Amino acid sequence: MTSVSIYLLLPYIGAVLAFVLGKFNDKISFWIAEIVGAILFATSIYVFMNYGDTPINIDYTWIAYGDLSLPLGIYIDHLSIVMLLIATGLGFADIHFAHDYMGDDPDKPRYYAKVLFFIGGMILLVIAKDLIGAFAGWEFMGLASYLLISFWFKTKGAADAGMQAFLYTRFGDIFILAAIGLLMYYVGNINMVELDQLAKNGEIDKTVAFVVAIFIFLGAVGKSGQFPLYPWLMNAMEGPTTVSALIHGATMVNSGIYIVARLFDFYAYTDALLVVANVAALSAFIGATSALVQKEIKKILAYSTMSHLSIAFVGLGVGSLAAGMLHLMNHAIFKALLFLSAGAVIYIAHHTKDAWKLGGLIKQAPFVALFMAMGSMSLAGLPPFSGFFSKDMVLAEAIMNGGPFVATLVTIAGLLSIAYITRLWVLIFLGTPRDEDIAGHVHAPGNFYIRLPLGILAFVTLGIALYQTNAVEYIVGHEIEEPHVKGLLVGLLLGMTTLFAIVVGLYVKGMNLLQKISQHRFMQIIHQVLFNGYYVEAGITYLSKNVIVNGVAKSLRWVDTNLIDWVVNSTVPFARGIFKAFRVGHTGRIGDYIGTFAIGVAIIVVAILIIVKGV
Repeated sequence: MTSVSIYLLLPYIGAVLAFVLGKFNDKISFWIAEIVGAILFATSIYVFMNYGDTPINIDYTWIAYGDLSLPLGIYIDHLSIVMLLIATGLGFADIHFAHDYMGDDPDKPRYYAKVLFFIGGMILLVIAKDLIGAFAGWEFMGLASYLLISFWFKTKGAADAGMQAFLYTRFGDIFILAAIGLLMYYVGNINMVELDQLAKNGEIDKTVAFVVAIFIFLGAVGKSGQFPLYPWLMNAMEGPTTVSALIHGATMVNSGIYIVARLFDFYAYTDALLVVANVAALSAFIGATSALVQKEIKKILAYSTMSHLSIAFVGLGVGSLAAGMLHLMNHAIFKALLFLSAGAVIYIAHHTKDAWKLGGLIKQAPFVALFMAMGSMSLAGLPPFSGFFSKDMVLAEAIMNGGPFVATLVTIAGLLSIAYITRLWVLIFLGTPRDEDIAGHVHAPGNFYIRLPLGILAFVTLGIALYQTNAVEYIVGHEIEEPHVKGLLVGLLLGMTTLFAIVVGLYVKGMNLLQKISQHRFMQIIHQVLFNGYYVEAGITYLSKNVIVNGVAKSLRWVDTNLIDWVVNSTVPFARGIFKAFRVGHTGRIGDYIGTFAIGVAIIVVAILIIVKGV
């Protein structure tokens, strides 16, 4: 009970204290956030170490009015604990890293308050038993993400990116709210644990369950940056890099996968997992291919986030809770490492984000180069790093159970991981700076606020590889039989080795050849398509502007102006006409009034007689 109280109250109390007390001394805001983050992470470790076989199950009632009762229960099991360790552990590392990265920012109290509020929203989501509580945490994160992405709101890019993230994710959230309404009306139950059990027992109408599952997945598509609602994820890079690490690694983007995993039996019952697998496979392919040509460090990592979240979704979609959640866990760790490493690079290069302007940073920052290389190898899926085990497991499940479309696209996405991440590392750390303004102005991060989180995360992404089987069994609660596809491992390693050699050859020794290839007209077209994310954002913007605004909205305005306003405005002359008609009878003579009265009575009597006779 004490742990639950800490989870539910401490992040928000800390957020208020960091903001208020930080106004007197902005250093206080960091220490409040640091202490709160440490307590939350320590609480998660304590829950993990002392968890028995019985889930923590607490029932609350949020609203009770007559027959209406909205629950707000707490449920902590293995799945919740894994997510709590990810959210609080990476959140704490992110706060520690921000000490230097945000050190010169004048709005540190506002920053740390928003980060704690964000972490609190994720905690509420993963410990809520009912969809009402989960939706509350879901929306807290949505609000906090908008505030953090647009943290530097005085710049147009950050303000627009925050608004875009808010609108894109809110679009998906509408469907989750609709799903809750459908469940309340048709099932009378929004308890996620009980919904899984009802589905396993076949006690829910399959059509209703399928619609609900698709609606919830549409919300997950928005939060986790899946096709077609992923453009906000790329533009979210306008926020501080520490925010990118928090959103893309530890919390928000994982929430969509978590909600599907929490309702895994419900999804399996409805056959909605087929939709999940196909959308995710397409998203993985788009993310991986688009990452190949980006210039900005954070955008390359953002597209890789989209791709690897999709790989985790594919794991769930092909029927493997173990594969999907294992890759989510591994991705959270190595992606937080990569984003914080990118933050260190940007910090030491005076906030230069264009990878093509950098080069040779391995001399000034060898530790950052090493740690980022370890995160890169884990993302690429190279042994013995953790990403190797989970990606191989997802690909095997996809080949065995996903069908040709899913298996082909997710395999291509998995192979391309080594290409775009090797390209990024080579551009940053090898060679010499390609911009004269960068050369000679790079300083190494020489303190533990930058290096410590990177070192810990690098050690974890390597060390946790030894416990992948234990992690899988802990997540699902029982032993599993790992999938095996003959020749898959050899094929993946050969494919990755080939791509690695090509990328290193082109970007280290073959710049002239690369330049010639890039000048070809056909390659320029492909480059533009990939660089612009297959123009999905442009398509959504076009439809929104020309169909919704210029079409539907202007049509509604015409109806409002020319029909509704006409009806309303016509009531004035109509009322005046009635007034003039009745004013004729107001002569002031008693005889006229008696005659009018008599005529009225006669009309009423005749009407009554007609009605009676008709009856």
